Amino acid sequence: MTEETRSDREAEPARARILQVAAQLFADDGYKVASVRKICEAAHVNVAMVNYYFHSKEELHLAAFDYARELARASAADVAAASAQAQLPPVEQLRLAIEALVSDMLRSGPASLFSRLVARELIEPTAAIHKLAERNVRPQHVLFTSLIRGVVGPAMPDDVVQKCVFSVIGQAVFYARSRIVHELVAPEITYDEAGIADIARHIAAFSLAALDGLRRQYVAQELA
Repeated sequence: MTEETRSDREAEPARARILQVAAQLFADDGYKVASVRKICEAAHVNVAMVNYYFHSKEELHLAAFDYARELARASAADVAAASAQAQLPPVEQLRLAIEALVSDMLRSGPASLFSRLVARELIEPTAAIHKLAERNVRPQHVLFTSLIRGVVGPAMPDDVVQKCVFSVIGQAVFYARSRIVHELVAPEITYDEAGIADIARHIAAFSLAALDGLRRQYVAQELA
């Protein structure tokens, strides 16, 4: 860290510095590895400040999610709301939401923190999982359930729709959490802006094709 960067960070209010560092470390290292002491050292505050502002590591973790959500530039929910308002067809609404989810999850920088934190929580649940699920994960799950139901229609059973939701979100989580492996086995897949956009389009196209195939299957069964 340069002296200029350190000075800029130390000029920020202590609470803001703690949240900024905590969100980054929780996303990068996970809840267990990102200790309060490590967060405080990076934020240039003493441990007592975490207790003063947040009372516990668990509450800091929850606050980091809220902080990261505010930084998100274009979440899947925001994109879905805008596309619905524009009265786009259900397929286009879902396509845009998937691309927004994937792009947010794979991008670097502050805007990606929320999606990265959610991805981390999905694969490494913490003691706060129930609160986080209600406040952050469940709304996203409900959104994609609604969007996918709008695409596949009423013939598909609810449990299959839920599996489709997991399949769509799971692809984004896989790319986000397996990047190191991908760089070893498929170096032609890049994670710069163009590469991330290409991955997002691929996941959207792949998912929509699969959903269309399943929709046709269940419609045919209903008509048989």
